[in-house]
Amino acid sequence: MDDERSVVETLAETIPWKACGIGTVHEALSGRVALEILENNAIDIVITDIRMPGMSGIELITMIQSKWPHVKSILLSGYADFEYAKQAISQQTFDYLLKPVSDEDLIDCVQRVVDQIKIKWEEIASYQKALYTLNENLPLLRSNTLNELLRGKTFTTEALADKLKLLELPLCAGDDMCLMLIRMEERFADMPDQDIALMEYAICNIVNEIMQNDFHIWSARDTHDYLVLLVAPRNANHTGMQVMSEMYKTHLERYADHIQTNVLNYLKGTISILVGSWGKFPFQTQSIYEQAVMSMRRKMGHGQGLFLTASDEVKSGTVHTLWSLYEPPTLLSLLEAGRYNDVESKIRNIFSDIHSSDGKDVSEQLIEVYHVLAGAFAYIIHKSGKQLSMLLHQDSLKYFLVPSYSTASQLMEWAIRTLNSIRDDNDQELMDNHSAIVHAVQLYIDSHLAKDLSLPAIADHVHLHPVYLSKVYKTKTGEALTEYVYRLRMEKAAFLLRTTTTKVFEIAEIVGYNNTAYFIRVFKKYYDATPQEYRDQAQL
Repeated sequence: MDDERSVVETLAETIPWKACGIGTVHEALSGRVALEILENNAIDIVITDIRMPGMSGIELITMIQSKWPHVKSILLSGYADFEYAKQAISQQTFDYLLKPVSDEDLIDCVQRVVDQIKIKWEEIASYQKALYTLNENLPLLRSNTLNELLRGKTFTTEALADKLKLLELPLCAGDDMCLMLIRMEERFADMPDQDIALMEYAICNIVNEIMQNDFHIWSARDTHDYLVLLVAPRNANHTGMQVMSEMYKTHLERYADHIQTNVLNYLKGTISILVGSWGKFPFQTQSIYEQAVMSMRRKMGHGQGLFLTASDEVKSGTVHTLWSLYEPPTLLSLLEAGRYNDVESKIRNIFSDIHSSDGKDVSEQLIEVYHVLAGAFAYIIHKSGKQLSMLLHQDSLKYFLVPSYSTASQLMEWAIRTLNSIRDDNDQELMDNHSAIVHAVQLYIDSHLAKDLSLPAIADHVHLHPVYLSKVYKTKTGEALTEYVYRLRMEKAAFLLRTTTTKVFEIAEIVGYNNTAYFIRVFKKYYDATPQEYRDQAQL
């Protein structure tokens, strides 16, 4: 802006502003008008003369810097005001040009300022993008970090503090903490991964709503598909670990019951909850977690929605072999024989024995059962010349990659689901094979009507036992093979009688009857007319 209208208009109209990266140019003949424009428009660059009526360029720039610090200013000054301009420039963020100013100098100056602005906004955009990405992935980052601690990863004090600050977790090394494990039971176990993730999110929301006044809560899904909650008191006192532990144990037991009730009422499913021991964060995190997992695994055979504490841990005893797993006929021999109904009955009997263990530790038995089942299933699938991924849905396939069961019921459901996939594939293969057999038989019969088409002769052609061939053909087509041969011969004979003048005895030979009299009898039985009568009627 300039007090000389012609100068302002010349600058506005003659400089190639768009080429410089400028979208819109505004004109002002005074500092007051300039401020009004700044109030009502998004301005990035201001070009002003140092001398203007009412308000100097220095005063205008000072006000701009105080109210719109992002705006870049270019000051135009005469030689007499040069020292004054330099002093102002040293205190503000703008550039200056000595008058008279050539178009080239002004364009060059504006281009440099535009480049500075672009760099600044790119940096801001990059920071905002990084911040958005961080916030978007904060739950995953928190979950990954907690899993690292559960697996025993250690951090220096400074690194841990930085990590917790980045993840916005109000914890410090040495804080008292406890671990809770939540296992999803019954209908939750049958859900696909995406739905399970939604249920976990909903459960965490319920936990936070119930416990947030007393505890900081940090959650993650572990490798056993348990929901792990690290809880730390919001107002921890220093009355000693034993006193504090007993005080909060009562709270957690009450909260656990409340959480189970809400999950049942609002998510229509049951969960088991285990409250582990208390310890110091992060030093005892791994040991408390491993103890809690072991306690939970010892209750794997029972999916009724349990509540356990670390003190409920069952001492390990003698592990007894499941004889129903190995008594003849074995799973493998039943699978090889294709006795799939018997395989299913055997699987259900095995898990019935596990469920009747009356609270005993069945985790070791489940490991044994899993490996026998997985080995038998993999063997029978590979024996058929197929890969696991060709037969099994992703929900079943993942068990072969990483055993994903947390209860005996889940393992049994996986076993039945996998068995059904093997059974369905075998049935389809049989159907395809039977279709091929029927097609080959019909093709042979169609082209050999004059030959021997007895059941043994046809069976010999397709290399099958006559009884088996007869059964397959009748099952697949609903018509006996001998009936098909008879029907096809009669239809062929009728066609020749209608469309040709071939003699009856010749037609008899064409359709496989060497005895003309016998041919006439079977034809009359089929069409209720002799061959000649049939021909005469067709020509009427």
